[in-house]
Parts: sequence; structure tokens; C-alpha cells
Amino acid sequence: MNIVVAERGATERELELQIPGSELSTLVETKIESYRKKISLQGFRPGKLPKDVVRKRFGASIRSEAIEELVEKSVRGALTEKKLLPAGPGNISELEAPEGGDIKLKFQFEVDPAIELKDYKGLGITVEKRGVTAADVDQRIEQIRQQTARVQKPERPSQTGDLVMARYLKVLVDGVETPAPVPVFQAEIGKGIPAVDAALTGVLPGQNLSIDFQFPADYAEAEQAGKAARYEVAVEGVYERIIPEVNDEWAKLLGPFQNVQEFRERVEKDLQEAADRDSVQKARDEAIDIVLRRNPFAVPKARVEGFVEWQRERMTRQGIPAGEIPADIRASMEQEAERQIRRQRAIEWIAEKEAVKATTEEVDARIKEMAEQAGISADDAREELRKSGRLMEVREGIRFEKTLDYLLSA
Repeated sequence: MNIVVAERGATERELELQIPGSELSTLVETKIESYRKKISLQGFRPGKLPKDVVRKRFGASIRSEAIEELVEKSVRGALTEKKLLPAGPGNISELEAPEGGDIKLKFQFEVDPAIELKDYKGLGITVEKRGVTAADVDQRIEQIRQQTARVQKPERPSQTGDLVMARYLKVLVDGVETPAPVPVFQAEIGKGIPAVDAALTGVLPGQNLSIDFQFPADYAEAEQAGKAARYEVAVEGVYERIIPEVNDEWAKLLGPFQNVQEFRERVEKDLQEAADRDSVQKARDEAIDIVLRRNPFAVPKARVEGFVEWQRERMTRQGIPAGEIPADIRASMEQEAERQIRRQRAIEWIAEKEAVKATTEEVDARIKEMAEQAGISADDAREELRKSGRLMEVREGIRFEKTLDYLLSA
């Protein structure tokens, strides 16, 4: 088999193959012999169908099947022989398979280009520490108060701060009836579109409402942003949020705290640890971004497409209708995909170059940390990771973090 490899760009490659016609003839005869023993036709005993009959009745389809099989096998063999690893499936073009002649074809595909990174040491990036203030602690405690609020049905109409549950009866956008996003919605009065909040204020369960309003220009759903709308809804429930007081009894309900002071200290500690992690991550991101700016390299389109498809599948698993991705959002996803792929390749290259590895002790410590967060034993956590195939993911995650930290210290 003759193999010619041509470079068509930074990531594009083309294989030109010529497969001897004798290989096709041999494979066709082998398949005819196999089918002769399997095919049943009236007037012939099972397994005794003459080859000429098989060739006349099924020869064209058998030859097509043989060409497809031989081409696939030959492309795989050529890629292995030339030590080429496609970044995507690739495609076959200009396939010629004349009777009695050789098979000729071209196979276009993409590869990850070889990279050689430079100037990735001495970046001068430092981790900027950020302290936690009393105001930060107060804000976080207020968030926890809101999250731990209980609800009850008040003996009064709805007011600001209440939760109103209502069922959509009809949704009109720019005068056109459209499907409701969900059958029932819950709104906290005072945190939504002002006109909607106003309409939901002073209502009782059992009331039907017609709410006219306009979506904000920066509304999250781009298709509805700035448009006039009408919601016809039936109020099904009004709930009052009872926010707890900050006292020792409340603190004891939240964990092993004897009083509010111990709870505040824990909140401050958690906030500081989160701030420290954010500072480290910010420095890591800055470091690898510098490396990527200094060392540009191409990313195969197939890798980008794969990343976008993975994002689409993840959205579907989360219950978000993916559908047809708008052009602007897709462009943003592709840009992020390219950044993430370049980032990953660069980190892998530096880790390999500098022999950065995760030690057994580091992996054990990470698994113990994960187990504590999940409330299970370290052995059970390890077994779950092993069963799900994520044990290597933990090791690689640590290796990536250590590589980024290497950039900060090298």
C-alpha cells in the first residue's frame, strides 16, 4: 500500500492511499464464500449456493461492503504506520475503486500540533492576600439567615418579601401567545420585575391576575429582552418568610457552636479560606495566560467542536434545553473552548517537561478531604472513585494544580 502524507495547515493533514486491487479481489472472494454458506435461496440446499449465483445476485453490495471495510482498515493501518493521531473523525474524499484496478483515496483529518513552550519561568506573579472584614462576615451571616428562613401561610394578602406561587394560564409576548416556561412559578415580591412585583402585591390564594409589563432590555432570555408581555395567572399560594434572629439558639442549630461568637469565628474562617483560594486561582490564571500569550499555537477545529458538543450534552443532562445554539453564543463557546484546550495542552506540556507529579500522600490527602465533605470514610470515597473511573481524575487534578503553582514559583 502506498501512503503519502501531506500537511495542509498547522493542524490539517491529508493521507493519500493507493490500495492494490488484488487486496480488494481477495476480500470480495472471501466474503462471497462466507455468504454462500449463509444465504438461503429457493431451489438450493442450505450452504450449497454456487459462488456464481452469489456473485450475480449480491456481487455489487458485497463489493461495496468490501471496499468500505478495506478502506477503513487501510486508513487505520496508515495512521498507525505514520504515527499519526487524529484529533477528530476526519473524512474520506476522492475515493476511486475501478473494476480490476487499485483503490485510490484521500483522507483529511486534523492533528494536535507539536508545541515547544518558552519563557514560562520567572513570570513574576504573586498571590495577593485579601483579608476578610467584619462587614464581610455580617453580609455572609445575613445570607445564611435568609437561607434558613422558614415559611408559613399568613392570614393576610401578600406583601413585599413574601413568596407567591402562581400557575400560568396564558403567556403573551408582543401579543403572541407562547408556551409557559414552566407550569407553576414562585416569585419573591421585591426581587423581580417591578411591574410583576406590584401586581403580585396584595393578593390572596384563588385570585386570577392579568399582569402587563415589559421585559428589561438586559433580560437573561435574549429573545424576550425589551418586549411587552402579559401573564395571565392563578395565585395558588402566599407564603411569609420568617427570618430567624441571630442568637445563640440559632447558632446551635447550624452546627457544633455554643454561641453566636463561635459561629462568627467559623464564618470568618470559611470566608478567609475561600478568599485565599480565590487569590491563588487568580494568580494561577494570570500565570498560564501569560504563558499562552507568549506561546501561541493552533487548536484543531475538531477539538473545539468536541468541546462545544460536550457543553451541549451537559446542558441537556442538567435539564436545560440545548436546541440550536444561537450564533453569538456558539462563537463565545468556541472561543472559550479554544482557550481551555490551549490551557490544558500547555499545562500538560509543562508538567511533562518539569516532571511534575502527584504523590501518593497528596492523593490520599485529597481523597480524605473529599470524604469529609461527603460525610463518608476515606476507604468508601476511594472505592466510589475507583468504581466511577475518577481516581485518575483526582491524581491529574492535583498534578495540574502543582504545575500551575510551579509557574508561580519558578
